[in-house]
Amino acid sequence: MIVLESLWTLVKLIPLPAVVVCETLATADAPYNKHRTLRRIIGDAAARYMANTFSIPQIRKLSGSTLDVYTNWAVKAKVPLVVDEIGGDAKLLWIGPRRLERVILVVHGGGFMLPPMPAHLLFWDYVRVELEKKGLTPGVVFLNYSLWPEATFPTQLAQLCRAIKYLTAAGVQPSSIQLAGDSAGGNLILQLFSHILHPHPAVDMLVLVEPLRAAYLISPWVGLSGETASHDENDKIDYARKESLIWIGSRIAGDVPEEYRAFAQASKAPEGWFTGVDAVVGDVLVTAGGSECLRDDVLIFGDMMKRVHPKTEVVVQPGGIHVDMFMDFWAGETKVGMLTPLILDRLLAGCA
Repeated sequence: MIVLESLWTLVKLIPLPAVVVCETLATADAPYNKHRTLRRIIGDAAARYMANTFSIPQIRKLSGSTLDVYTNWAVKAKVPLVVDEIGGDAKLLWIGPRRLERVILVVHGGGFMLPPMPAHLLFWDYVRVELEKKGLTPGVVFLNYSLWPEATFPTQLAQLCRAIKYLTAAGVQPSSIQLAGDSAGGNLILQLFSHILHPHPAVDMLVLVEPLRAAYLISPWVGLSGETASHDENDKIDYARKESLIWIGSRIAGDVPEEYRAFAQASKAPEGWFTGVDAVVGDVLVTAGGSECLRDDVLIFGDMMKRVHPKTEVVVQPGGIHVDMFMDFWAGETKVGMLTPLILDRLLAGCA
């Protein structure tokens, strides 16, 4: 059976070159590709095909675990593995040296079902290097959390709480911690804020002596139902398509009791749910792509956050797709989009 599954996975790869050529020819002059290079357009076409052809188990088989992705990156980058076991089946994976004066804690996306893409690690290593060029040396670390279906809500929330407790116990001040989460990682950071404001009885309390420095929510997955208009508008542009988002969202939401749905669906949280979040985190940056399916959910949430946190900034990248900056690194692109320098600028300020 395993051999047949592997063969079927290989068979699915056969049409990839032809599909990419056809899609590239069909979309190269589209308005949303106006500022993209040919390399990036080809990369997006490949991502659309793979994301919507392979099943979650097949993608996980191809990519391996989060630790596998990290190990492969470290071997290629010729850097040592720096792994902290923090308990609760979670780990911290350091991108470069373990540094504890200032920390950027990265919570990767993947619908709670997939490990990070190699592009995630390439991006955050690029960020680390660029900050070092400015004379700043924060530690950059990934949370290796458990994936669905082996782990369900609120397991990942408990693991993020554990990570922050581990860092503060090691001497990192909360005001020296910047959180960065894309897609489901952004969802998990918002679960953390919900937990601090409305403690979940199954998760240990997280008490902060001061606010966290900042949170960067990159295409955060704040609505799991795929109901907003941008899901239809951008379905044929974005690689994170409406049908896939609804399928994944229904599985994740199905594990969340009704009384805790605001934890998992921030865009549908009751009015005032996030009141007090300005005492939890200093600055909040929310980004979305203008051509991604999740755009409208992100904007609804962004407006909600602005009403309760005056230092919230919402930025939409014209023509951008889901977690657009990572797609530059997926494609091996040397020209980065508008969000990369923006996030670098905010991280720079957060490390000052």
